This record gives sequence, C-alpha cells and structure tokens, in this order.
Amino acid sequence: MTSTLQGRPAPTTPGLSYWASQFRSAGFYRDGLRFSDYAPAFYVGIAAHLEHPDRDFDDPRLDLRARYQRIRLGSVLNWEQAEDAARSAWQRAKENAEAAQAQIGRRVAQLTAHP
Repeated sequence: MTSTLQGRPAPTTPGLSYWASQFRSAGFYRDGLRFSDYAPAFYVGIAAHLEHPDRDFDDPRLDLRARYQRIRLGSVLNWEQAEDAARSAWQRAKENAEAAQAQIGRRVAQLTAHP
C-alpha cells in the first residue's frame, strides 16, 4: 500500500499527494526544507488516523513520537519540529474520512428513499 522513495513514504502513498504539493504553504513549513523532510511526519499522521480513527492525535497509546523515529530516516526534523506537520496530516485525514462518511450516508438515504 505504501510506495517508498529511498526508504521513505513517497507522494504516491494515499493521502501524501496533497501534502507533496501543499507543504510549502502550510504554517509549519520552514524555508529550505524539502517534501522528503516532511513526508515521514505526514505519513505518521495519516497512518495513525487510518489505523485508529477513534483515537485523538494526542493519545499516548499511539506513541507517534516513536513511530516517527522509526521511519524518520534522513529527515532533518526531530519530532518536536515534525509534530505540527503530523498533526495537520492527521486532521486532514480525519476531515476527509468524516466527509466520505457523510457522503455515503447521504447516498444511502437517497437510495432507501426511492424504491
């Protein structure tokens, strides 16, 4: 499911393509950094939400710091610097999931209303 680029999540990983084109305009962006510096943080946020949609980003059981350290590889960002990127990716994944659920609910309602 995950594509990698030199051992890191690549823009083809579901959910990362948005960040590959938008990371420079995000509030957490630091001049001179590349997508590959942020990709592990985005991946951690997206993957954690997909795996545990019922938990909050700050849930200590998720141990996002440790997850990030395992896949960080050559990123120049430590967890404290990457956390806002991971949180933003988590939030976007959550909003996308909620929007999809609402759309499914509306469609089911339409289908059940018309026999």
